[in-house]
Amino acid sequence: MKTLTHAKIDPHGWGDTTIKARRYAWYVVILLLATQMVSYIDRFLPGLLIQWIKEDLQLTDFQVGLLMGPAFGLFYVFVGVPIGWLADRYSRRAILSIGITLWCSMTVLAGFAKSFLPLFGTRMGVGLGEAAVNPCAVSLISDYFPRARRARALSVFMAGTFIGAGSAYLFIGPLVQYIGTLPPLHVPGFGDLAAWQMSFLFVGLPGFILAGLMFTIREPQRQDQVLRGLSTTEQGKASLGDAMRFILQRWRAFGTLFIGSAAVVTMGSLTFWNVALFGRTWGWEISEVGVTTGILFFIGGPLGTVLGIWLTNRWIAARRKDATLRALWTGIAIAMPGFALYPLMPTPELAVFMQFFAFTGQAMAAAAGPATLTLIAPGQIKSQATSIYYLFIGVFGQLIGPPPVGLLTDLLGDPGKLRYAMTIEAVTAGGIALVLVALGMRHYRRCVDEVEELMTPGEARGGAHG
Repeated sequence: MKTLTHAKIDPHGWGDTTIKARRYAWYVVILLLATQMVSYIDRFLPGLLIQWIKEDLQLTDFQVGLLMGPAFGLFYVFVGVPIGWLADRYSRRAILSIGITLWCSMTVLAGFAKSFLPLFGTRMGVGLGEAAVNPCAVSLISDYFPRARRARALSVFMAGTFIGAGSAYLFIGPLVQYIGTLPPLHVPGFGDLAAWQMSFLFVGLPGFILAGLMFTIREPQRQDQVLRGLSTTEQGKASLGDAMRFILQRWRAFGTLFIGSAAVVTMGSLTFWNVALFGRTWGWEISEVGVTTGILFFIGGPLGTVLGIWLTNRWIAARRKDATLRALWTGIAIAMPGFALYPLMPTPELAVFMQFFAFTGQAMAAAAGPATLTLIAPGQIKSQATSIYYLFIGVFGQLIGPPPVGLLTDLLGDPGKLRYAMTIEAVTAGGIALVLVALGMRHYRRCVDEVEELMTPGEARGGAHG
């Protein structure tokens, strides 16, 4: 395995100051950004097909909620921890390649599902494969960039969530609508494939190219190693127990971040219901919802990311140790009113207008989360801490996010009252997060100081290479 060696620390925070090294680091970010985009296209695809799937398979709204949440989230959130353990020890690029191959295979297989349970199983497989992305990607980027410049690179990577979701709605939405006009595809030995089944095939196949491109990434030397506070093996690897103890001993700092990010993911999961909301409330077609939501993702996502980077850099310049956490709180403060109000708007145009604020704030907060984590998670446990982070926010965003909306709608006894269920969830999740993150700022600042004191001399001042 190739590694990048340490170089002399420069005053700007880069270890290797050559242009070639910096360009290569950004190449890795762009490739991981593309991986994030493809994963989110596959993740959002069922939301575009859900009306066809519901009618074809005769599903209830609660079953729909299970497909859009737990079906994907069960493996995604729970398998991430052992994947993080592997990523702290073995080749992250190989783990990524295996994960991509798995989730693309499951997306293709979803095209052959004929009932609820097989479709549920393939979505679990997609979650299993995509669980490799964030622990490996966040760890890789953290090792390619010094602490002072890490937030920008991680924010660009996280922009893939919104560009991917936007692509799903803007490009895949019209493609799905076009596929719906085609006659069923006959597969010998299987039978006819419906439009929603053909859509899974078309979307799943191209992703295999990324699996091969992962091997163009060189494994960087792991950074942010601490001298004290972790009982590691002779090879310098920390166990999962070490990672858990480190986090639990600093539960106020990590809990502040986890709760804030969980609220962001929970509110963001409301978007899975957009096709149903706009269709039931205002009579929009899938293509209309897809194009509009896609444009919002493409505008609000990058805008929120850039705004978050700008604010974070200003707070870093002011020597605020909680710069990234402040960006996360600000994003929630912008997103929560947008998510709470857009389902209640009297016209679809006003609903789209409010969604713009929701997506902008969500992008700012989502981009800040991983950067906030890397400043308090030492190098020996960075992948494991990242997977634990995504486990926590995934339980709320993927497992708890969509189903309550469907269940509450069923209890209200009227599919048209979906809008009220969405608003209740947004207000509850966002309101709790705003209060608890504000109260936890001081605990996070204290934890950053502690980790920097434990780190290898020189690393806390900038990093090792980029």
